[in-house]
Amino acid sequence: MEYQTISENGKVKFVVLPVEQFDKIMERLQDESDLRDIHEAPSQPLYEQDEAEAYIFMNPVKRERLDNGWTQEELANRIGVKQATVAKWERQGAVHRKATREKLVKAFGIKEESFT
Repeated sequence: MEYQTISENGKVKFVVLPVEQFDKIMERLQDESDLRDIHEAPSQPLYEQDEAEAYIFMNPVKRERLDNGWTQEELANRIGVKQATVAKWERQGAVHRKATREKLVKAFGIKEESFT
């Protein structure tokens, strides 16, 4: 199944999957007895659409930093730059040089494609 999870402070906050897969899951659940259990389970708070979109489209450096629960200062110390440099990297529309991306990838433990 193709899907993406979006985390904040190390905890999954959203799951994004294609509509076709979501529809298949819903069809299958409608035929199974555990659908009642799902409906009776305590509900989790829903996020407003603007909040979800803001998080999804957030600058990738900022999102990864928040996902790890780090301050700008903590990320700066891990990479060996000043906090002001991290703030610059987190601006919307910021373009990151290859050397910068390599440092970020190493610090976050993710693939470089996350910053393209």
